[in-house]
Amino acid sequence: MIDNRAFRTYPSLIQGGTLSDKLKIGVIGVGHLGRAHVKVLSQIDSCELTGCYDIEFKKAETAAAEFGTTAFSDVSELIDNSVAISLVTPTSEHHKCALDILSADRHLFIEKPIATSVDQAQEVIALAKRSNLKLMVGHIERFNPAVKALADRIKFPSFIEAHRLASFNFRGLDVAVIFDLMIHDIDLCLHLTGSKVIDIQASASAVVTEHMDIANARLTFESGCVANLTASRISPKAMRKVRIFQPKGYISFDLGGPSAEVYRLLEQDESMSETVGFSTTVDFGETGKKIAYHKPSIQSFDMLTAELTSFIDSVRNDTPVAVSGEEAVEALQVASDIERIAEAGLEKLRSHLK
Repeated sequence: MIDNRAFRTYPSLIQGGTLSDKLKIGVIGVGHLGRAHVKVLSQIDSCELTGCYDIEFKKAETAAAEFGTTAFSDVSELIDNSVAISLVTPTSEHHKCALDILSADRHLFIEKPIATSVDQAQEVIALAKRSNLKLMVGHIERFNPAVKALADRIKFPSFIEAHRLASFNFRGLDVAVIFDLMIHDIDLCLHLTGSKVIDIQASASAVVTEHMDIANARLTFESGCVANLTASRISPKAMRKVRIFQPKGYISFDLGGPSAEVYRLLEQDESMSETVGFSTTVDFGETGKKIAYHKPSIQSFDMLTAELTSFIDSVRNDTPVAVSGEEAVEALQVASDIERIAEAGLEKLRSHLK
C-alpha cells in the first residue's frame, strides 16, 4: 500500500506504477457553491476530480451525475481517495472538517471565512504547518479580473470606500452579513494596503434574520489609510463597488462587471501624448492641474477557475498559496471585531427602546 504522505509536496503522484501530473482532488459540501466547485474541478486539466460528498447524499449524486464524477456516501472514503480536498461546507462545520482532512495528510482548500472563530482558525493553521500541507482560503475577490489588472497601480491608498449589496438569499444565513459579504472587502483592504487595522468603528442592524443583515464599518490602518465598508444582504439591487483614493490618483472598481475607471493627476508639463492609455483630461483652470481619465479594457475570466487552478498549482509545484491561512485569520479577526463592536451598538439601541 502506498503512503500518500510521501508524495504530498511533489508534482507527480504514483498511481498503479505510473506517474501522473494530475492532482487528485475531492469536494466536500455540494450546496450552491460546492456544486460550482465540482463543475470547475471537472474541467481543469491539471487535476483529477475524485468525487464529491454531501451530508445530503442526493445533492452529491445529482452533481456527480451532471459532471461525470463519483458521489461518495462516506466522507472518509472520499478523503482516502484524494490527495487534496476542496471544503465548501457551511462555516460552522469548517473547523471539524478541516482538522479531519489535515489529520489525514491531505492538502486543503477551504472557502471563506476560514472558521467561525480566530481560535478555531489558528488550530487549523497550526495543524497544516506541522504536517507541511498546503492550506489556501477562498477569498475569491483576489482573483477578480479588475483587481488583477490594476493591483499594481495601487501604491499608497489613503481612502477606500466599498459597497457590497445583495438581494436576500437563504444561503449564508448561518452567519452575520459581516462574515458572509463584508469579509471580501476586509480581505481586499488588508491585501491592498499591506497594513494592520488599528481602529474600528461599526454599526449594524438585524432586519429579517436573527443575525446582522446590514453593516457598516470604518477601519483605520497603521498606514493612515481609512476604509469605509458597507454590506447588505437585503438590498433590491446587487452592487459590488470599491473606490480607492491615493495621492495623485483614484481608481473605481465595479467588481460585478468587472470593469474599472482610472483617474490620474498629470505631472507638471506632462502631456496626454505621454500618458499611455488615458483618453481624456479634466482641466482645473487657474490651478494649472489636469486629471487624466482612462477606462481600461478588462479581460474577463472565470474567477473560481483561476482560484482553484492557483491552489492546484501550489500543491503540484510546492509553491506558496495565493491566500494563506494567516491572511485569512487576519481578515477573520477584523470581521470578528466589527461584529463585536456593532453588537455592542445594537444592545445600546435595544436598551433605549425598552
